[in-house]
Amino acid sequence: MRKPIALWFLVVSLIFLAFGGLYGGILMLTDPSGRSLQMDSVLPQLLVPNYVLPGLFLLFVMGLAPLFLTFSLLARPKWIPLPILFRHYWAWTATLALGIVLILWLTLQAFLIGFQWPIQYVTAVNGLLIVLLTLIPQVRKHFEMIKT
Repeated sequence: MRKPIALWFLVVSLIFLAFGGLYGGILMLTDPSGRSLQMDSVLPQLLVPNYVLPGLFLLFVMGLAPLFLTFSLLARPKWIPLPILFRHYWAWTATLALGIVLILWLTLQAFLIGFQWPIQYVTAVNGLLIVLLTLIPQVRKHFEMIKT
């Protein structure tokens, strides 16, 4: 089955998210004060004493997970023995969930520190794109497991 063009846009959005997550996560872990990201001034507004936990979240959830999902969406490996709980291939469901988590992450940022950096706006648009591209009918149909 040919891959829909929207899937390729989704892949680009996931890879963009991965690069941002890896970059931000590594910087937060190597400099937990936030100085290297010019975010040390907002640390007192956060619920954590330093950027280690947000760095781990960015590294794994927003960095490595999108790369894993990109591979899984394109290759559709069968080595993940998840039961069919949904109508769609597990990586499609996880990608939709990741987009929602990204939007919630940015909502939490907006609530705690506001939107002060351009990358926050770019990432918000990317999060919306991930959700919308995942829900495009051709993409949904491509990953359907149970035909109706």
